[in-house]
Amino acid sequence: MINGLIRKIRRAPWILGQKITQMPNDPHAVISDLFIWRCSQDWNTYFELLDLAGLFDNKGRHQVKVVFFDDRGNQFHQEFIDLVGMYRQVLNISKVLSVLKQLPSSYGTFCVFHQKSPNEVLNSEVFLTERGYVGYQYRDAPLRSYVHGNLDAIDNSLTPLSGASLLSRTYNLQYLLEVGKQYEIALTNASASNKEVEFKIVGFDGETYIKECATLRSKQAFVFPVKGLLNPSRLVIKSKMIMARPAVFCFDSDSMDVFHG
Repeated sequence: MINGLIRKIRRAPWILGQKITQMPNDPHAVISDLFIWRCSQDWNTYFELLDLAGLFDNKGRHQVKVVFFDDRGNQFHQEFIDLVGMYRQVLNISKVLSVLKQLPSSYGTFCVFHQKSPNEVLNSEVFLTERGYVGYQYRDAPLRSYVHGNLDAIDNSLTPLSGASLLSRTYNLQYLLEVGKQYEIALTNASASNKEVEFKIVGFDGETYIKECATLRSKQAFVFPVKGLLNPSRLVIKSKMIMARPAVFCFDSDSMDVFHG
């Protein structure tokens, strides 16, 4: 009994008031992940849209609002997209942003908010949440690589929902970084405040090969490049984010894959 109490006391600084995501203040809020967009000569981004509200209420037409942030977390564009019932729609991000004369950056974040939360959802005291698939096309690759949403990150008042830790935590990527491949580690800050983040590439003997520190503003994405590895390595991310789970872009010759680790 005493040992159990000691364990609870030791865990307290890591769990008390430190939820992965916070509850929106508005019971009618809709929620989105904070997705990463990449648009340049080498990149295009796509999003798989489905009429989630139509799963509960198939009367009438529904919309989503897509809000874009640049590589500093500043909002620069938003667009309303009409949904077409229960058909899957592929949203071409470059086409959506083509109304702009020039993009503020080559990558950033975006969120997708469904404009109607059905009564069945509201009465269940849950939130309609978009955590769908983002597809990335690298150069002239015939196929896209897709990764699923990761987190209930932000509500439609643009309030970030990710929690913050009292103490720094380490996130160990569950993937072996291989020699001969290049990587780009993309991390977003879905919390309401700036977060200091340390990226380390370490060997199995504990030696640090690469280290980089960055300050991520709220709603900002940061891309950390990793190349020239001489030994199989691990990625360790240290921050006060509750779950600093990145998207990993892996390059092998002219092919590209993306995944969460």
